[in-house]
Amino acid sequence: MKKLLFICLAFVAVQVSAQDLKAMAGSAVGGDTSSMIDSFAADQVKSLTRSLNLSDAQQTQVSGLVVSTLKSDKFKGLLGKLDPSALMGSSDKKAEVQKALMSDKDFKAGMGDILTDDQKKKAAAKQKINKKGK
Repeated sequence: MKKLLFICLAFVAVQVSAQDLKAMAGSAVGGDTSSMIDSFAADQVKSLTRSLNLSDAQQTQVSGLVVSTLKSDKFKGLLGKLDPSALMGSSDKKAEVQKALMSDKDFKAGMGDILTDDQKKKAAAKQKINKKGK
């Protein structure tokens, strides 16, 4: 009888600790999502700076635009399905998010407000090349 009681207590203890670990993992994912978005935004700003020759002021504006777009309801579903490491480095998932970002109408409108006329032409030409290549 003592053995049975001990086994039941051990089982309950394992269940409780497993629930605690799940809760901790869930809260950690929320923090990782924010840092994941910030890191992805930094990558996007670097890429856009190289291709469009953004000024420092434009880089700050674009960074804010990327972060706000990725934190929008439209992207929460897409990002919620991803492992935080999926946006770090190069992956198909990162390319998928990048494509969704670049084709988002609100993002495009925001970029239109930030870019100069010459930069808009470069961006449009780059987008045409990307569409032809796919």
